[in-house]
Amino acid sequence: MAGEKNTPEKLLDLAETYIRTGGYSSFSFRDLARDTGIKSASVHYHFPTKGHLAAAVALRYRSRFEQALMDPDLPDFDPEAALTHYFYMFYQEMLSARQMCLCAVLSVEKPLLPEAVMMEVQAFFKLNLTWLRKTFARYYDLSVDSQPVDRQAAVVLAALQGGLTGAQALEDPEYFKRVAAGLYQGIFNTELLFPQA
Repeated sequence: MAGEKNTPEKLLDLAETYIRTGGYSSFSFRDLARDTGIKSASVHYHFPTKGHLAAAVALRYRSRFEQALMDPDLPDFDPEAALTHYFYMFYQEMLSARQMCLCAVLSVEKPLLPEAVMMEVQAFFKLNLTWLRKTFARYYDLSVDSQPVDRQAAVVLAALQGGLTGAQALEDPEYFKRVAAGLYQGIFNTELLFPQA
């Protein structure tokens, strides 16, 4: 049937849901085989090991995130608009998925992860920090390597990730909104107006 997802995509979707709701250790290939109606050997055919599968999930997650970011190297890049969009990305992800950030969940399980998976997790965080540094460098008209830019990037990523974690733990999306709005007010001295859910 046209538009129907193929088996690897279904496996990636299922694995992402398992990881985001219960972590890397929350599922096996037998679970995926049962959920997709195929044999466990068929799961291994597409992804030889769980590490290969989780790394592919994390890579896909990072790629999706990267594609949604505005390019800070473009001449007409608007840092404030880009950062507003960035805040909205976290907010919409929280509302639509109602799950934890995939890479935040995986980072907690670092001792259990194969190296390839951890490398993808680190790449996600590095992507965000690099983008934030470039964006704040444009906003403040400072070097991308300057201390104020580096600190601001770290604070924003930590606060938004923490806001997602707190909202999930409290089952209260308003918690994230309070964190994000307070952070945004501190940067731009203006209110962050959230889009309609």
